[in-house]
Amino acid sequence: MESVMHPNADNLIAARFDTVIYDLDGTLIDSARDMCVAVSRVLADHGLPPITDQDARIFMGQGSKVTVGKAFAKNGRTLDDAALSAATREFVRYYEADPVSHTTAFDGVTDVVGRFDRLGLRQGVCTNKFERPARIILEHLKLMPPISDVAGADTFPVHKPDPKHILMLLERMGGNPERTVMIGDSIHDAEAAHSAGIPAVLVSWGYTARPARELGADAVIDRFDSLPDALNRLAAR
Repeated sequence: MESVMHPNADNLIAARFDTVIYDLDGTLIDSARDMCVAVSRVLADHGLPPITDQDARIFMGQGSKVTVGKAFAKNGRTLDDAALSAATREFVRYYEADPVSHTTAFDGVTDVVGRFDRLGLRQGVCTNKFERPARIILEHLKLMPPISDVAGADTFPVHKPDPKHILMLLERMGGNPERTVMIGDSIHDAEAAHSAGIPAVLVSWGYTARPARELGADAVIDRFDSLPDALNRLAAR
């Protein structure tokens, strides 16, 4: 259920922030099953056993090439760069063919994104997933719109934890870093945001091997519908 907050609190959020940038996997969406299926199909092509959904959650976050490399490494196989690039292309073909069968938005996401849209906040996604499947998923889940733009791992020459990944998206969206907040689930989100001079709110259920509360975020939430309250507290500082 969406949290209840006095309208003046929403006004405080809108006075402090004009843009919200989200990570995608593990923050807005639970995509581990679809990622697991695609990675496991690549492994099967190479005579290796599948990974688990939990493996996928831990391996994700630094882009498809890292995810695929970790999946091979779990099976005792180290690939050189050319072979890893080829395996990653295999994964992308499998994943982009069906990135949505098992993927859902976390509880509260749709309500909060709609609420921020009504407040007039710009909303974008900065993800280390490739841009095309990210857009397909957001449109399928009816999160885009209100989310207006996506920067994937292949959108700009850099990706998280490089702060320019966020800053280049903000420039394209017309957002102001001084009035922006980043919502994510991992150390890469927190580091990229802080390096860009942007506060970071992390979710506690994300795809990370380290607990969110150990990652130096400005706030950590345990439910997505707690995000407006967290932004209200940040705005009041």
